[in-house]
Amino acid sequence: MANKQNLLLAVLLSLALTACTHHQDESKLETAAVAPVAQIGTTDVVQQKLVTRTKLGGYVEPRQVVHVTAQSGGRVVYVAGREGLEVMPGQVVLGLDEDKLMADYRSAWAHLAGEMSAMQNAQVQLYSKVNGQTTSPMGGPMYDAYDRMSVPMYNAFQQMMPMFGNGQMMPQSGQQNAYPAKSQARSDYERQQAGLVAAQSKIDALEVALRDRRVIAPYPAVLLAKFVNLGDVVQPGQPLVDLAQTNQMNLKLEVPTRLLMELRQGMPVPVVLDGNVTVDGIVEQIYPAASNTQHTVTVKVALPPNAPAAPGMYAAALLAEPPVAGEVVSTPVVPVSSLVYRGSLPSVFAVNADGKVELRVIRIGDTQGDRVVVLSGVSAGEKVVTKPSQTMRTGDSIYGNAN
Repeated sequence: MANKQNLLLAVLLSLALTACTHHQDESKLETAAVAPVAQIGTTDVVQQKLVTRTKLGGYVEPRQVVHVTAQSGGRVVYVAGREGLEVMPGQVVLGLDEDKLMADYRSAWAHLAGEMSAMQNAQVQLYSKVNGQTTSPMGGPMYDAYDRMSVPMYNAFQQMMPMFGNGQMMPQSGQQNAYPAKSQARSDYERQQAGLVAAQSKIDALEVALRDRRVIAPYPAVLLAKFVNLGDVVQPGQPLVDLAQTNQMNLKLEVPTRLLMELRQGMPVPVVLDGNVTVDGIVEQIYPAASNTQHTVTVKVALPPNAPAAPGMYAAALLAEPPVAGEVVSTPVVPVSSLVYRGSLPSVFAVNADGKVELRVIRIGDTQGDRVVVLSGVSAGEKVVTKPSQTMRTGDSIYGNAN
């Protein structure tokens, strides 16, 4: 009887343990099912090797500038506009008087017309000497017949008695087709051709002189400076206007030789404009020689087309310092997409241990690729929100509406 009771108690105890274990497994599954899942992208603040940079100032200048000076003296009769005027290729910006040159131009065309007429006449004369019929000699056909009959007799008598006369005779018709006559006609024709070329060259020279009386824009540009006004009399070599492409600007720097070893053509360089606007410039040109007086090398950094810069503006480039042996400096960095500006100060949303976000004002350094250096505000190992929304506030959870 006692054995049956003990067996019954053992069975009941086993069933109770099984039910308790099953209840605990279900509780774990329910807990796992309701575990919060982050709905906002975050990233870790990591350490990155810091590139030490030096701020070096320079001046902004147009990438292409045309300084136009007067090629000859004259009076200014046309000015397209004032400084800042946008001009198109082929547009006349400034013009000098052309009265005397136009008179010479018309005279040159008249001389060219005369030379053309003379050349046509010489061409006809040459064709007539070579291929045309002979004309009646002086005295008419009767004299021509007498000339043809008497000249051979005279020449025959001259051969028999050479002591009389002055040599062989030639009829007038034969003189017209003689080689010297043809050669003279060809010489006249070629001389007229040379005169025609000379007359055309005179016109070409006058057209060049007329072109030099006008300032014509070679490409889309802006009238950067105007040194003369309407009615002024200018002399050869006097400055007239400056044309520039203001949509393509360069920052001209005088770089010390110790910083030159870190520069390469085509590498990006941060440029600070107007004190607070930073753009990414590209090293466009490095001069091959240093200055004898300043011991610096001229470097030109190309600015992006949309950069808020104007010619003559002061700007500063952040140039990398050469590394020091044995020195490794690291600093926290965050993605550029994590930065928010509530006001004028940069901030990030940092994630605390409870999954809540808090807005922190940070101090940032230069940008290196898609990350920005953080000087203070967050530390390595913390998490920040990568792309915070405009409605995010301190205390929001990265798990959405989950508690």
